[in-house]
Amino acid sequence: MQTYIDNLTEQGVCLFGEILDVNQTQELYQQMISTRAFGPGLFMEEAEYLAQENHFNANPTKTFNFLNAFEPQLLFIEQDPILTGVLGKVLGDDYEVVIKKAVCGVPDAWLPQWVRARIHDVNVANLGPYIRKPFRDITYFRGIDFHQDIIDWPQGRVELDPSSFLTLYVYLHEVTERDSPLHLLPGSHRLGATLFPHRLECLGDDRWTYEDDHGQQIECRDHTLAGGPGYVGLWHNCMLHGTRPLDDESDRFRLSLRYLIGKSNDHKGSTAINKINDTLQGELRPIRTRRDLDANGVAQIKGNIINNA
Repeated sequence: MQTYIDNLTEQGVCLFGEILDVNQTQELYQQMISTRAFGPGLFMEEAEYLAQENHFNANPTKTFNFLNAFEPQLLFIEQDPILTGVLGKVLGDDYEVVIKKAVCGVPDAWLPQWVRARIHDVNVANLGPYIRKPFRDITYFRGIDFHQDIIDWPQGRVELDPSSFLTLYVYLHEVTERDSPLHLLPGSHRLGATLFPHRLECLGDDRWTYEDDHGQQIECRDHTLAGGPGYVGLWHNCMLHGTRPLDDESDRFRLSLRYLIGKSNDHKGSTAINKINDTLQGELRPIRTRRDLDANGVAQIKGNIINNA
């Protein structure tokens, strides 16, 4: 138990590996993909896209959420003794799920040509605004540049303290280099929350220089999360991570689970997350988290760092 917490403190990430029951994980995955036609039919026509007033609110919520239909099947994850034990130590036993959702990595073969053109060199290729509204209860992406999960949680957006948020990520099937695996930069959490897009320079050999908004630099090494069904990782909300697009033109896609978990406001005592945060530099409760969007939510800054490394 202490090793997991030490890893979260020192590296900002705890990799549990394939700790979940393989059969239950695979059964859950098969049930999920049987309920929806995952493919090009998910996308709206361009005229319908252009008729939207803005590009916000195109992602799952607690009430409009694909996972709500699978609550009983998710219990083997949410009640896993290793995960609940670590989360209880870090956040307190009364920790809260801010949101949980299914995340789908989309292959190029699904994309209409007009969508390909619009997401070219966009650093956060969140496909939600292009997806037909009934199917926006899943997050769809095609490669996402290095970012922090606090990007969606500036101060004041949620009642919980965003500095306590952790991400729990679960692979439902085998994820190799071909399947848009996550890339983490362990240790990057030490500089706290910084504005997206982040200041990163690839040094080669999977090494990166990361600079905060005040000129302080650290060096990090890229770690690729590859694993089989039931692979689990947990990281701090200031940990830099991203994905590259799936590398072929087949219909192969990745479907994973992402939990955002925070400390309850009712828990007044200090827990491990407070001790971890005390070791970090920089802002942990930012009012502003990004500088790339206009007033309608359209990216004005392009250039994908992770893809160009």
